[in-house]
Amino acid sequence: MDPAVAEIIAPFLGIIGFGSMVLIGMKMRYTHLRHTRSAAAAPKDVERLTEAVETLRDDVRLLRDELVELNERVEFTERMLTRAKSLDADLDALPGPQS
Repeated sequence: MDPAVAEIIAPFLGIIGFGSMVLIGMKMRYTHLRHTRSAAAAPKDVERLTEAVETLRDDVRLLRDELVELNERVEFTERMLTRAKSLDADLDALPGPQS
């Protein structure tokens, strides 16, 4: 390489190298800050998630209770319908007035 060209290019390479180091340092610093901030916010997020899970558990408990009640009503209705059919069959079997 020609020494005259090296004298011209050397300052630019130094500036580019120094600028790259500054950018890498800034990137590392901001990444660290972002992780630090997210770690500080983590307990709040965990608390919100815990509350959300508890709310969902309560909702599931209510749905289970409602499902049990609905199942009891369906079984009761089935028993009543079966009983009514058997009563109708018994009444049809009784001797009635002759036409």
